[in-house]
Amino acid sequence: MKSKMGVLAAVVTLAALLPAVQAFAGDTWVCSISEAVAVDEDGTIGPPDTGGLVAPTFLRVDADKKLVTLLAPEERRGQVTKIDTAHQGERVWVFSGVENQRAWSLVIADSGQMTLSVTTDGAVWSVFGNALPED
Repeated sequence: MKSKMGVLAAVVTLAALLPAVQAFAGDTWVCSISEAVAVDEDGTIGPPDTGGLVAPTFLRVDADKKLVTLLAPEERRGQVTKIDTAHQGERVWVFSGVENQRAWSLVIADSGQMTLSVTTDGAVWSVFGNALPED
């Protein structure tokens, strides 16, 4: 469990190296994942079960096209998830959808923080990262 979490935690994010920026410069963001954890219904805590796939580390969120596209790792680059709903609130964007019987919601705050929650049968995944507007 520690080694998988260490890989996700070791991802150096561009957002961590830059001063805070307004995430709402456009309607497309590049997001980096810095941490991911899963909690099963029995209370077990560990890395999300990705079914043998390498966990995503970078993704693009496009509110206009309603798509989330994986940018890294290389072997998953270009995989796309459809956004079912997109809502722009005050200082926050909220996206949601369902894929492979998993409900998900993604929040991008104007502070540049990104949170992704995935609900599966008997488990909840919490993913944390940063988002930079894509120009």
